[in-house]
Amino acid sequence: MPRRKFSRLTNAQKQALRGELDAKVPVTELAKKYAVSRRTIYNLKNRWDERLPQSRSKVLTVRVSAEDMERLDALAKDLDLSRADTARRVLLYAAGIYHIEPPEAGEIAELTKEVSAIGRNVNQAVRAMNAAVQRGQKIPRLLLDQLAHQLHQIARENEKARSLMGRRAQQQRAHVDQIVEAMKGREEGAVPD
Repeated sequence: MPRRKFSRLTNAQKQALRGELDAKVPVTELAKKYAVSRRTIYNLKNRWDERLPQSRSKVLTVRVSAEDMERLDALAKDLDLSRADTARRVLLYAAGIYHIEPPEAGEIAELTKEVSAIGRNVNQAVRAMNAAVQRGQKIPRLLLDQLAHQLHQIARENEKARSLMGRRAQQQRAHVDQIVEAMKGREEGAVPD
C-alpha cells in the first residue's frame, strides 16, 4: 500500500490552523481541510501548548497510601479544590514555583498587549530615524521626544507587571505557609483552625 503524502503547512496556514483550533473546530475536519494527518495537527497543538506559561503537557505519577489520600482529599475539601489541583499546588508551591491564577493571567496579558503596542511605536520611530540618517538628514527632535516618551511608558508598564507579580508571589507564599501548617497539623493529629 503506498504511503500517503502530507503537505507541509506554511506559516500562514499554521496561524489559520491555530485560530481554528482555538475556535474548537474538530481536528478531523481540520486534517481534511489542510490535507495533513490528525497526528500532525496534534503535534503542532502540543508544541504551541508547551510554550504557554501554564502548559500542563507533562504527567507526574505519585503513589500514596490510603491514609495520605484521605489527608489530601480533606485538604482539597478545605481549600475547595479538586484533588489534582490541590496536589499540584502543594507540590509547586513547596518547590517555590510561581503560579499564575486566571485573574493575574488576564492582567498580565493586558500589560503585554500594551507593551507590544508601545514596542511597535518604538520600532516605527527608530525606523523613521534610520531613514533620516540614511538620507543624510538630522533626526527631528519630535522623533527623539516621542521615542523617549515611549521608552518611559515601557518602564512604567514593566513596573506594573513587577508589582503585580510581587504581590501575587507574597500571597502565594502566605498560602503555601497555610497549606504547610495545615499539613503539619494533620500529621500531629491537631485539628486546624
